[in-house]
Amino acid sequence: MGLRELKATRTRQQIVDTALSLFIDQGYDATTMEQIAERAEVGSTTLYRYFPSKDLLILDRLTQPMNLGAFLRERPAEEPLSVALGAAIHASFDVLDDEDGRLTAVRHIVDNAPIPRARLWDLAAQAQSELKKAIAERMGRPVEDLLVVMTAHVTFAVFHIAGETAGAGDHKASRSESVDELLRTLNTFEWVVPAPPSGPDTVRPRP
Repeated sequence: MGLRELKATRTRQQIVDTALSLFIDQGYDATTMEQIAERAEVGSTTLYRYFPSKDLLILDRLTQPMNLGAFLRERPAEEPLSVALGAAIHASFDVLDDEDGRLTAVRHIVDNAPIPRARLWDLAAQAQSELKKAIAERMGRPVEDLLVVMTAHVTFAVFHIAGETAGAGDHKASRSESVDELLRTLNTFEWVVPAPPSGPDTVRPRP
């Protein structure tokens, strides 16, 4: 990483850390972009160059683990897709650092603030779309292929369940161990897939 990139990374980190502290201390609505710029000791132009809106700023740390498509593309091409997807989920939690509980506090703020909560859903949908593209590339199938779509949906569902599982309990087990245990359990299931109705007694809805 060059000196310019290193400086940009540090500035971005400083802005995010400052913003999260303000959001936690005084709430989302009460915190302004001007306050963040002043406390982070950067100009408003610099702040808006990194984060065009306040909702993107509060969601920055929460959305980093969602980049499953990028994590999948980093896996070796010869690796089985199921293994690569499990590794991508692991990688997503490797970038999640909540040792001080700040992200949990921020997530509580987002859950109670309509604008960032809605944006979070939009960003999650974008992340899932990127995951579908990465899976399609690995499978050699179109993005709209049903197997690609279902694989992406299932992977994202596992990602969310892994997050809930890793955040539950007494935290004696590491996050990595929690994810591994979940993946092992899921791979023992005999999956139930919805089947079409059949038989003479089937009641079909009227058009």
